[in-house]
Amino acid sequence: MMSEQEKASYIEADDSTRLILTPSSTAQATYFFVQEIGRFKTTFPYFTERDRLHSYLILHTLSGRGRLHYQGQQHVVGQGDLFFINCMEYQRYEAMEEDDWEFLWVHVQGSTLDGYYEQFCQRQIPVCHPAESSSIPELMRQLLHVQIPRNNKTELISSQLIVQLLTEVVLTSIHIGEKNNAIPASILDLQQFLENHYTDPITLDDLAQKYNTNKFQLSRDFKQYIGLPPIEYLINIRINAAKNMLRYSNKSIQQIASAVGIYNVSHFINLFKARVDCTPLAYRKEWT
Repeated sequence: MMSEQEKASYIEADDSTRLILTPSSTAQATYFFVQEIGRFKTTFPYFTERDRLHSYLILHTLSGRGRLHYQGQQHVVGQGDLFFINCMEYQRYEAMEEDDWEFLWVHVQGSTLDGYYEQFCQRQIPVCHPAESSSIPELMRQLLHVQIPRNNKTELISSQLIVQLLTEVVLTSIHIGEKNNAIPASILDLQQFLENHYTDPITLDDLAQKYNTNKFQLSRDFKQYIGLPPIEYLINIRINAAKNMLRYSNKSIQQIASAVGIYNVSHFINLFKARVDCTPLAYRKEWT
């Protein structure tokens, strides 16, 4: 593998567009920002091969087909397909012999972009196919268009568009990962059970027994559809209820802990501080 370098064979049509940009120090510290962006039409034997590049790449195929080599696997990407990859890892993408390949692409960075990528990786495959009605290609076109001419609003607007683009990409991966986009009835039932019984002592073993399943499978399934494991979801319900009582009641910390189903006050304080970044008493003083 290479180290912080790129190998490429560039064959591009005259109407291709490539912009290489240098973000301001403010953008690098505060916003999501574009490193490189363009619309590219090429043919075999075009390829790009690299690793150890501090960047994320989103590439959307407009026509033709290409091939992506990434994380030890190969993926053919056809019209409408999109891939989202971390360029710190080895990648090679190339045109295929029988097709011209036209695509929109953008290299992006930002301080919290890792989190979006981790969410996208839940499906464990870097390629997805957005619906025909998806706003992703239009967002990429807008992001390209707004770069020229640049002005004092360009970086803020770019950051806004990147957030929208990342959100749509992650939502697309979630929808594809859910059969018919439907949350199973058992997961909805468990979610409602936790909402209604958060004051009760509940363990993952209790839930597995109630729903007649393996506790590890139950936790994985619930997180897939709801976003958190069931016990973490339960703790969040309890913390939210505690916040309400801290702000709108005169109950003591001990009383509030018991009222939300946590009977060890020290454990309650530790759970609260880990999620709110302050103690319950500090939260009460700040908000009342």
